Amino acid sequence: HDFITMWGFVKLAPDKLLAISKTMNGASFGFGLSKLLMSASAAGVVAVMQLFPDHWGLVGGRNVPLGGSVQMHADPGAFLASLSSLEDDAVNEFNVAFGPVIKKDEDSQYVFSVKEATISKELFRFDLNILARVFEEKLKGLDLYECSGMQGDIESLKDMPLTSCNLYNCKKL
Repeated sequence: HDFITMWGFVKLAPDKLLAISKTMNGASFGFGLSKLLMSASAAGVVAVMQLFPDHWGLVGGRNVPLGGSVQMHADPGAFLASLSSLEDDAVNEFNVAFGPVIKKDEDSQYVFSVKEATISKELFRFDLNILARVFEEKLKGLDLYECSGMQGDIESLKDMPLTSCNLYNCKKL
């Protein structure tokens, strides 16, 4: 039981894991630097201080933009925008990254629901045109409840065979 509890951090959102990682890197760098400063001479201190401008990102001094593959797994909109078609592998990868959001029915139609998302609903902030392009005419259910960052024109979904649609509190639509 303790082993499972220990790995509970895996359920955190990618952005929170990244923040924790940066904090731990900064702490590690800071402790190493303090040990070095304690044992270094004045010349050593000056040499170490000269490293700071080049490696300031290690201690959280600069926002370094995420690379493409990392951003795809931290941003559902970027992930969907990168898809050229809706294949089972892509759906599974999306669901691993963000929770079981995309479900395929026996009639090869899809339901996109953020109810069981493992990340914050605030991270679902992309244009509805992306959904329309990716799902084409295969989206029969859409639930974006409390996704206040979603944007776009609802008209982009008019060709979808939607049987259920929940856009409650999607203020920018």
